[in-house]
This record gives sequence, structure tokens and C-alpha cells, in this order.
Amino acid sequence: MNQRDPYFDNLKFMLIVLVVVGHMIEPLIYIPAFKSIYAFIYSFHMPLFVFISGYFAKNIDDPKYEIKIISRLVIPYVIFEMIYSVFDFWIFHKESLHFTFFTPYWIMWFLFSMIIWKVALPYVVRIRYALPVTFLFGLIAGYTGELGYYASLSRIVVFFPFFLAGFYFEKKHLEKLLTKNWRFAAGGVMLLAFLAFCYFGQNYTVTWFYGSASYQALGATEWFAGLYRGGIYLLAVVLGLSLLLLVPGRKVPLVSALGRNTMYTYLLHGLIVKALVAYGFYQVLQTGPQRALVIILGAALAIILALNGIRTLFKWMVEPKVSFLFKENSK
Repeated sequence: MNQRDPYFDNLKFMLIVLVVVGHMIEPLIYIPAFKSIYAFIYSFHMPLFVFISGYFAKNIDDPKYEIKIISRLVIPYVIFEMIYSVFDFWIFHKESLHFTFFTPYWIMWFLFSMIIWKVALPYVVRIRYALPVTFLFGLIAGYTGELGYYASLSRIVVFFPFFLAGFYFEKKHLEKLLTKNWRFAAGGVMLLAFLAFCYFGQNYTVTWFYGSASYQALGATEWFAGLYRGGIYLLAVVLGLSLLLLVPGRKVPLVSALGRNTMYTYLLHGLIVKALVAYGFYQVLQTGPQRALVIILGAALAIILALNGIRTLFKWMVEPKVSFLFKENSK
């Protein structure tokens, strides 16, 4: 059994905290300060999460590659898509219940996209210059209104270059930069970016970071609108690389262990966030300190949902044992 690299566990934990905090403060982004923080997080956290997912998708030659996609992604996706649909119907008192398997519910777009990315990966890597080609497609995708939330098509195309980059990435590419000077520079870049978002972020259309809308829908009708997404790609790469340089490579107590269970945090936290919205939690928050507490609550929620006890309770849902579905002589 290969020994886990604490570097990536630390990175995954940092990213899942950003994911949860981002979703926790989303109902508050009508407030300029929270919109700035939200925009800063969304400028790089999902591209980097997709990148790391691609890094761990190198086993395309595994004889059970397709079976693992079904057991680890397809079945959990179906389970949680149903759970979120029922939960949404219940807490928001919807008139009817709909299961939208081909229009992923909110955060479920990531799992759905992962399925498509992993299925496509063995074929895409055969293409010459696959990485720049996928980036080009990501830029072109914004010019059509045909792609959108259905089947998460727009996000699949827009974020796939990061998944592919992660597949090609080797940690040795980064190790030469893991020095005090580069880490200091990376910290400076992140700080400057955060300050820039604090100053300019209030007026920014954060939907640009979702990768789910056309340029026209975003109000960019110019023929060169693709350059805007190009700038967003560049920003995601710069900030993503900066965070990669800041992640500790050694085993960090609690953090490294929690980084192993990020899928549990991702799939479960949305239920709590939606419940808080439905039951008026955000209407109770009237002062700045009360609202700022949401950030701390988001980090705490990310930690709690990554505990081994949560994994034990919900393993049957997140990592269901479905080996009985497959023939023993399957690839």
C-alpha cells in the first residue's frame, strides 16, 4: 500500500475549508465585504480543487478504471442527487418533487463533471497538444448560449483544462519552488490579490467564476469577450500556484488526517447550508460581528464533517459497497 503524501492531504483540507466557507457566506454577498471575500475564494478554489482531482486520476490504465468510476462517482452521485432533491422539496415546501439527474443540483455539478472528465480522460490524452486545446475550447464555450446548467455542460468544458493539467502534473515540478523565498513571494501574491478584491471586488460579477454562463449572459457582448475568461484562467493559475507553494509538506496534526475525508465534507455540508437558509438563520444576523461569525462557523463545519466519526456514519452513502454489481472477471 502506498503511503499517503501529507502535502496533498493538507492541501485538500485547506481547499474544502474554502469551499464550505464560500457556500456559508454566499447568502451574505449582498454585503460588499462578504462579496469581496467570496469573489477572492471563487477566483481560484474550484479550479485548484479540479486540478487536484485530475492529479489523482492518473490510474487510467487500471483494469478496473471504469468500475471505480461507477462505484466511487456514479452511484454516490445518484444517491446524493436524490437526497438533495428530496431535502430541497421538504425544507423549501416545494409543490412537487423532481429528480434532475441531468441537471445537477447545486454542488452536485462537481461530481457529475468528475464522471464526465474521468470517462473522457483516456481519450483526450491521446490528442496532441491536448492541454492548450482544452483551454481553447474553454474560451470558445463562452460564445455560445447552448451550453449552460443542463448536464453541467458549460462547467465541464470550462474547468476541464484544470483537470487535465492536474493529470499531467508531477510533484517534482513544484519541489524546486518550495523554498522560503518562493513561499514568501506566494504569500505576498495572495495578500495582494485579497486586498485587490477587498478594494475592487464589490463591483465584480462573481458569476464569471462559476463557468456556467455565456459571455452574453454575463453582459460581455464584445467579440473579444474570451479574453476576459482568459484573464480569469490566468488569475486562477497564479493564485492556485501561490497556494500550492504555501501548503506545508509535513504532516500537520489534525489537518492532514481531516484532508482524507474531504468528499464527506463536500457532499454533506450543502444539506446544512440549505437548512440554515430555509430556517432563517441569515435573517437573524444583524450586526457585522454576527455575520463575521459565519466564516468561523464555516471552517468549524468543514472540520466536523471531515472527522472519522462522520465517515463511519455516512460511509454507506459516500463510499457504498457495490462490488456485488460487477462480475468477478470484469476488467
